[in-house]
Amino acid sequence: MDDQAIAIAYSIRFRRVANRYPGRVAEAYGLDIERALNDTDEEVAAAVAEWERQHDIRLRDWPAIGRAERTLTD
Repeated sequence: MDDQAIAIAYSIRFRRVANRYPGRVAEAYGLDIERALNDTDEEVAAAVAEWERQHDIRLRDWPAIGRAERTLTD
């Protein structure tokens, strides 16, 4: 997969969770979005939660955030 295809697949997959989730995933994975794409949703969620803990950031319920975003646009 070329870089553009990776970026598109990454954006599509993680924006399904929440609009800002792709950015948080990228931070949690040290910008290695290809590695994030190869992990399961559960592994990604765990990595994001661990990154948030390590950076003393309030843990977010990303699926709930995404549901709220979708209700605002429906």
